[in-house]
Amino acid sequence: MHDRHGDRRETLSGRALRMARLFSSPSRRALVVPIDHSVTIGPLGRADHADTTAAMLADAGADALIVHKGRAKTIDPRRFTALGLIVHLSAGTSLAQDSTGKVLVGSVDECLGLGADAVSVHVNVSSDTEPEQLADLGRVARECDRLGMPLLAMMYARGATTSPASTSAQTLAHLAAIATDLGADIVKLDYAGSTEAMDQVVDSCPLPILVAGGPSAASDDAAVELGCRVAQSRVAGLSFGRQIFDADDPAQVAGALAAHLHDHDPRALALA
Repeated sequence: MHDRHGDRRETLSGRALRMARLFSSPSRRALVVPIDHSVTIGPLGRADHADTTAAMLADAGADALIVHKGRAKTIDPRRFTALGLIVHLSAGTSLAQDSTGKVLVGSVDECLGLGADAVSVHVNVSSDTEPEQLADLGRVARECDRLGMPLLAMMYARGATTSPASTSAQTLAHLAAIATDLGADIVKLDYAGSTEAMDQVVDSCPLPILVAGGPSAASDDAAVELGCRVAQSRVAGLSFGRQIFDADDPAQVAGALAAHLHDHDPRALALA
């Protein structure tokens, strides 16, 4: 049976092993926490923020952390015995004239050397540099295939022509199709706004879908409520960063999201 959420009944391979680590909970869903924002907006906290965050997330039951290669080296390797490591390969800053521009700043080979379970690439479709960003995604996918490394494609419709329709089910399904066609293994998307709309996107895509948390929530309760609402759809997990590290009590928010995601799986009937 083909299971789009992390288990394709493959023979043992590097890719299959790493995917199994990322989706290791019985629910086959994952709470992934990106803290790659510091390249874009500056420091997220003290110098040891990445290490203390990784320790907290491992204790809270999160499944993986997304971080840039240099920041990964500041984290105690023991954190990753209970937490997956996804190394982000794209960069762009809020100081740039075009803040939607993204360039590759690392290689899959480097990430193998760090012990990564996956790599991620950010693509802003409809940006002025869309062609270059799509080419980068395809190039990284080729390297991932060669080296057995899972690829997470972070797909957004952001640019001069972006409109409120950028989070419609139709647009999100298009973004997911791009990720699938260019060789990604997992795709990260914005939330479509409702369970029904998000499930339309899931039905169109053979890859596991992670839903982005977006801007910081007004309160910790609001962050958890958003995550629980998203988790009612048949997505494969959450990719919540600011909702967690900007919270008053990040450990409480991460723990609540992980518990809900792993204990309440609306995909069970659909996959039975």
